[in-house]
This record gives sequence, C-alpha cells and structure tokens, in this order.
Amino acid sequence: MRRLEVCVMLAVALAACSPERGRVVQPPLQADLPEGFAGSAACQGCHPAAFDTWQKSVHARHMAPPGPDFVVGDFEHDNVYEIAGTRSRMYREPAQGGRYFMEYTDADGERTTHAIDWALGQTRHQVYLTRMDDGRLQVLPTYWNVEEGHWRDATEGAIDGKPPIARSDRNHWRNHTRTFNLSCLECHGSQGRKNYDAPGNRYDSRFEPSIDCEACHGAALDHVQRWVRLEGQVRADRDDGLPHLGGMGWQASVEVCSSCHAKKKVYANGYTPRSAFYDFFMPDVWESEGYFVDGRSSNLNYRFVDFMQNRCSPNAHRRLDCGSCHPPHDLESARGKSVDQQNALCTGCHLSYANALSEHTHHKRASEGSACIACHMPPMPLGLRMTVRDHSIGSPLPELTRLHGIPNACANCHADRPQETLEADMERLWGSRESYRTYRAEMLERTRVLKQAFKDSAPVIGDLVGWLKDTSLSVVQRASAANLMGVSAGVPAATAALLEAANEPHPLVRFYAVLALGQSPDPRARAALEKALSDSMRAIRVRAFESLELLDAAYASDTRPEVAKAREEARVRREDIRGDDPALKSERALALFYQGKPAEAEALLRRLVTIAPRVPGYRADLAQYLVANGRLDEAWTEAETVERGDPGNVGAGLTRAEVLMRRGRGPEALAVVDALVARGHQEPPVQAMRQAIVQALGGGAPPTAAPGR
Repeated sequence: MRRLEVCVMLAVALAACSPERGRVVQPPLQADLPEGFAGSAACQGCHPAAFDTWQKSVHARHMAPPGPDFVVGDFEHDNVYEIAGTRSRMYREPAQGGRYFMEYTDADGERTTHAIDWALGQTRHQVYLTRMDDGRLQVLPTYWNVEEGHWRDATEGAIDGKPPIARSDRNHWRNHTRTFNLSCLECHGSQGRKNYDAPGNRYDSRFEPSIDCEACHGAALDHVQRWVRLEGQVRADRDDGLPHLGGMGWQASVEVCSSCHAKKKVYANGYTPRSAFYDFFMPDVWESEGYFVDGRSSNLNYRFVDFMQNRCSPNAHRRLDCGSCHPPHDLESARGKSVDQQNALCTGCHLSYANALSEHTHHKRASEGSACIACHMPPMPLGLRMTVRDHSIGSPLPELTRLHGIPNACANCHADRPQETLEADMERLWGSRESYRTYRAEMLERTRVLKQAFKDSAPVIGDLVGWLKDTSLSVVQRASAANLMGVSAGVPAATAALLEAANEPHPLVRFYAVLALGQSPDPRARAALEKALSDSMRAIRVRAFESLELLDAAYASDTRPEVAKAREEARVRREDIRGDDPALKSERALALFYQGKPAEAEALLRRLVTIAPRVPGYRADLAQYLVANGRLDEAWTEAETVERGDPGNVGAGLTRAEVLMRRGRGPEALAVVDALVARGHQEPPVQAMRQAIVQALGGGAPPTAAPGR
C-alpha cells in the first residue's frame, strides 16, 4: 500500500477514535520506516492516555538532536574538564546557529573538535555522539553525569576500578566498541537499520531515536489498517496479532524488555514481542568479568541475568515481571510513593508482613529501612559512577563484604557502623530463622565455588556438575555452570553432564552446554553438536555450527539440510547482522584457516588491520597467522609494528617468542616471555608458551640474552 493511502486511512482512524468525532486529525507519518511499521503518531488517536504518558517518559525522551530543551550538560559555565592529561571543552557556536561542539585533547596531545549530532540519555548520564565522514556515530569520551551535575570522562577516568583505557584498546572512545552503529543501535533506537557497506566500510544507518510504541508492541501498520476498516467500532475478534505485554506469561513479557535490557549476543534481526527470544538473542551469564562471586552484577550487565535468578517471579502468587514495578508507559511512576505503597507488590504475596512490617524489618514502619527494596534490592555500584538496584531479590549478607568485597544493603544506610557489628546484628536478628540459615549457607557455598571457578574451573568441576544437574536452581546458575566448565569440558564427569544438558528444555542451559561441548575432545561431543544443528532455536544452531566448522573443514561444504541451514544462518549473522564487528571477522579468519583456506584467512586479517588500525590486537592476530604458516620474517615485522604502538602486547610478544624458538634461540625466546610475565601477564597462552620453552631447554631456565631478530 502506498504511503499516501496509509496517511488517509490513519486520518480516518483518528477521527473515528477521537472524542471529538468528525474532526479529522491527520498525524505526521514518520519517514523512512521499515515495511509494516506505522510510527508512534499513528497510535495517539486511539490510545491518547497511554500516548500522552509515554511522551513524558524516559523511553520517549531517550535520544534527540542537541537543543536547549534536551541537553542537560553545562556547555557555558562548567564546560571544561581535565583528567589524566586530557582536556575537554564543551561549547556552543553562535556563528553556526548555536550548534554544540566538543573540543578534545588526548593524553598524547592530539586535539580534535567534533560537532555533537545527538544527545543520548537524561536520567543518569547524558552522552554525546558525533557523526564521522564514513557515517559512523562515535560516542564522545566526555559525558555529563546527571546525578552528580558534573562532567566525567569514560576513557581517561577510571572505569570499574580499572586504569585509563589505552588508545590501543578496542574500548577506547576512538575505536569500534564505542561506535554507536555497531554497539548501541540495536537497543538505543527503534526500528534500527544499520545499513553497513562492508566494501567501503561505511554506514548509512536509520533509526527512530525514541524507544517507541512499536519497539515493545511490534509493527503496527496492519493493526491500524484493521481498525480503520472497522471505523473505530469494537468487535468481538480483537486479536489482530499486536501483542499486549500484560497478556503474555511473565517470562515472555520479561523477554520483550530483555531484547534491550540484557547483555547479550545478537543472532538475527527482526525480533517482535511474540518471537522466540532465543531465536534472536543469547544473554551472557556469569563470568569473571562483570560479576561478583555471589552471581550479582558488578558491571552494567543490565538486568536480565540478575532478574532471572530471583526466586519470586516463578513462584509468586501474583504476577511479577518488569511491568509490575516499571509500568511501561510511565517508567517514573514509582517515585514519590510511600513505603507502604512501594511495598504493596511484595506484601501481596508476603501477607504476614503487611501488618507486622516493623517486626520483620526491625525499622520504623515509614522509614527507608522498612522499604522492601532497601534490603532486598539495594543499589549496587556498576561503574561509570552509576548505581542500579540489584534485581536478584536476595537478602543482605554483610559477611560477604568481609570475605569477598561484595557490597551489602546494611552498609548502604549504616556506613558508620563497623563491618563486624553489622554481621553480629544480622546473626542476632535473623540467625535463628531456618530460611535465613538455609539462604546464607547456599550463598556462602556459591561464593566458594564461583571464586575458584572464575580462576580455574578444574578444582570445582564436581560442584559445577552438581549445579548443572540440579533443576531446582535458576536457569542462570545452571547455564553458568556449563559456561564455566568449558575450559575443562574434556573431564569425563563434565562431558557427561554437558551431554545431558544439551537436551535441557530451557534454551539458555542448552546453549551454554553446546558452547562448552565445542571445547571437548570426546567423540560424543561432536555427535551432540550435530544434533544441536536441528535445535528449535537459531542461536543454538549457529553456535553448534561455529564449533563444528573449527573441528572439521568438511562442514563448510556439507550438503545435509540441517548443516546447510545452520551454515547459512551463521553466514547471515556474520556478514549481515554483525558484518561490521571486527571480533567476528577475527573468529572467521580462524575458521577459514582451519578449513584449508589460508589465502582467504590472510585477506580477512589484513582487512581487519585496515578497518581497525588503532587496535593492534588484530595486527597481532595477523602476525601469529604468519608464524603458523612459517613466514617468520613477515611475522617478526608485524609483531614489531604492534609493539611500537602497544608496548608489551601479548600477541606480539608470543609471536616473537615463537619465531625465536623456531630459529633455535630458546634463551632469547624465554626472555621475551619473562618480560610479558614481568608486566603482569599470566594468561594461559603465556603460561603455556613459557612451559613449552622451559621444557625445550631441558627443564631449566638458563641465563637469557636480550632478544634480537
């Protein structure tokens, strides 16, 4: 249907739905929408209350071109920020119509000035984006911290307790993980189309900057056309395929929100609220980076993993999903409520606490200490000077602070009290309760296992196997057990448990079992991976194929239908969905190498060096590839190039050590590896290389000479 016809139909629909019948209100159609979408303006006539509420929400006011009505950062007075040798100056240029700019001087003295084309966020932070000549929208390093009312720097300021980000790091603001089109567009915009031109390494991205009606309810053009035909009259058959979150099960509705509010990998475009979530996405689970050893987030992982391990939602007598606390059209509605009003959702199930609240909390009824969320959903520090409430809905255990440095709810309010006192208070108030003792024992055991598993899973394989087999645990804990077993997947007990888990009902557990089996040498693992090629969920099929193609080059041309289907889905993800992701290109180069296609692998690696020139890790990958092919002089040259821009680069150091070993210069090779160790590198490849060199030298570590070519 032509856009003009749709516009006329929308006008009729709005007239029919409007309280002032007969007055035709013609909404502006949003330009350049994908097929099937009508734009949020088409919703207003029939849903005025929801639309008006949404318009004031942080979803609607999510992102906009910079202007006085949206920008919250101070571009006039407090507009210079210096840290770690860098300097930012934010200003408006009257000669250009008051346009916003950021002048930035890097620590090495490089000064650039960038026009600000978009401002994103108004609640906690506001970040600023500039459009580069190749169409990429780059997130500028200095942002406005709304809660502090002050400028901060995401590159040179310490993030999550880490030192400033090196220019060679992929997370530096000039590099690809800070490119909005690659890393942010999937969630920070509606109806996003990346429009990436791989040969030219250019973008022509399109998106609606608000999180709009159709982002949560799906494409609405058919819905609008249907109601135009009905002329606004309600009919018995109202299910026209446009879902209402309240009509879904709690988990399905959580998945709609998690299409953005989850740290995840994307496997396909086109997710709609009634789609199979794991056909399109696979959330990350517990790992050493980003999680405390009790399984709660220590970084901005968004809320999926935390929420899916809570014990309330699956067992609640009343529905408990995202919308229970965050009405989707009005995300701020919980603010300003009294303690009793805030607690109503919890006391609806925990009836005994409604009239005996102080007896339960040991705080005055109207105080913050009697708010359920104060103790069971405390604010957690997540880096970038941000706190977000914990959504795992646990109970405070101050001793985990002493044992593992994990924040606890008691100390949030009673920071003046010694840690020992808080622990004694918890034992005095709750120690006699069986439910508390059971919970405490479970969490202490969890922290024991995770602390070890985050370093080396081998010593706790038995514990991880037990988690994976225990169906009473959350799917997050069980999937994490499979994920953490990956490096030890060859242990017979681990392999047996993973083979069983590969047939689990829940896709999250199946996926991580399949992922781990890809690292197992057991012949049964390959059979399980082949079976997973026919899984009902695309993410699992693709993961199985990606593992298989590294095991055997024959899968690249296997004509079996299930193999061909998974291979094509993997290709679409690699080339169309994430065709601009350098990390996937690096993985693809490795697959091509194993498939016996060295020329294609090398071409892709050299392409990576071109499109990500500031990230020497990709040139280091090329150097290691050249070593594997016996091209030692070229490998040495590439490694030296890497080290000039990134001294101490692990990949470059291992390349030089390997070249020296192949030339019979073991002591010099050992000196190179020992220099990496001296810089603090204890990664498994470094340890393995050192062990191999020492063994080749007869088990000793002889005096070393400075390595030369």
